[in-house]
Amino acid sequence: MKLYPPQYKFVSSKAEWILYGGAAGGGKTHVLSIDPLRYCQGPHMVPSFRGVIFRRLFPEITNPNGLLDHCREVYSPYHAIYNHTAAEFRFPSGAKIALRTIQYDKDLNSFQGSQFDWVAFDEASQFPLKYVQYIWGRCRSKSGIRPSLRMSCNPDNDSWLYRLVYDWIDPSTGTPRLEMSGLVRHFIFEDGVFHWHDTEQYNENGRKITTSFTFIAAFLSDNVVLTESDPTYMQRLEILDKADRERFLDGNWLASSKTETEWPRELFMNVLIPLENFPVPEHAGQVVRMFSVDASKGKRQNKGDYSSICCVAQTKDLKYVDADLERRPPSQIVTDLFQFCEQPHHKIRSGDLIGVESLQFQELFVDLIMQYAASHPDYALSRFLKGGNIIIPIVDALPKHLRIRRLDGPITRREFRFMDNHKTSLLISQLRSFDGIQAKGKHDDGPDSLDMCLQLPSQLHRHYEDLNKATK
Repeated sequence: MKLYPPQYKFVSSKAEWILYGGAAGGGKTHVLSIDPLRYCQGPHMVPSFRGVIFRRLFPEITNPNGLLDHCREVYSPYHAIYNHTAAEFRFPSGAKIALRTIQYDKDLNSFQGSQFDWVAFDEASQFPLKYVQYIWGRCRSKSGIRPSLRMSCNPDNDSWLYRLVYDWIDPSTGTPRLEMSGLVRHFIFEDGVFHWHDTEQYNENGRKITTSFTFIAAFLSDNVVLTESDPTYMQRLEILDKADRERFLDGNWLASSKTETEWPRELFMNVLIPLENFPVPEHAGQVVRMFSVDASKGKRQNKGDYSSICCVAQTKDLKYVDADLERRPPSQIVTDLFQFCEQPHHKIRSGDLIGVESLQFQELFVDLIMQYAASHPDYALSRFLKGGNIIIPIVDALPKHLRIRRLDGPITRREFRFMDNHKTSLLISQLRSFDGIQAKGKHDDGPDSLDMCLQLPSQLHRHYEDLNKATK
């Protein structure tokens, strides 16, 4: 069975999690279907092997030339028989590979007692992260095979996979860094964030606490069979609209499956800066720094709104942005705010501005900040408040989607520069995905807090005007 270089890299990788793909036509489904064959036949077969390949919808399995037809073509030479009732291929060795779907949360219940040695998600960007995590929790092998999770995808900036592959792509162009393709790193997923390590990590009891992962980039040009059998496929990709062409032909992760966004995607190209380029003022007036907090009640790791802490350092020509977006309870927001304002590149000091949205439950948030400052006097934010500076109450009657639209000027003039880190990249992702329509369930807390920063001078002026009126 002939394998192309990226496919060989895939089947020979030792990583527990592997994501394969990028551009269309890279042989994603094919490499997923052949990877578990080593356990189903030949000298390394394991009769008790149990594997499963997931698609989101049933027709994606049964449609002509879909997953079922492809697996039949691959497995039939090894005398595997497909059992329609169990929806699985059964090999003479006793090994089995099932084809399954997970469309809704309730579908996860049917896998509660399952045990898999090997799991694959074909077109993984269609699955929520919690589905993948749940099924990974069902990987508990009794056969001696190390549990493995394999995924294929096309790039999608709006998918959770973008956070997973961030270190494997060029953040300026969105295309895969070929020197990183196949490189194994190790992550701990905690509080909605992937924390990365170059080596395996262990706890005090010697138990491994990291999961190994790699991303392997593949392109149409890698698939010689397809390009020779269907030479017009490249032409059909080239006539797609720009966003889809970038995704499916170039493997660009800055493109999105979402259309009709407020701002063209190219406005967010080449806007990332390293830490050392973030301006730190040497004297008052050199840089205007504005901090904002958009607090959310979201307490669940995988659901609900993000709480956003944002800093904008305004110079004469540009606005430099660093952000901390995370789902967290109110008490953690306070702690994270003090730590955020403590960082050397934007340690808060007299002359800076800081504001908190003062709507609904956020009005109580200022009290929590003041209480924390009183009990932690050594923080920069504590000294800032003790010195007579105030937390500006942000009162804005405009609906959120109209507030975010106020960012149009600096975005279209390309005045923003964003810190190159995972949490600020989430803010950029929300800006790219913003469609200008107000609706529940949209994650636009980062853009909202960014707008709050820019509104702080006028909000401070309004605050003192209100105080003057109250004293007359």
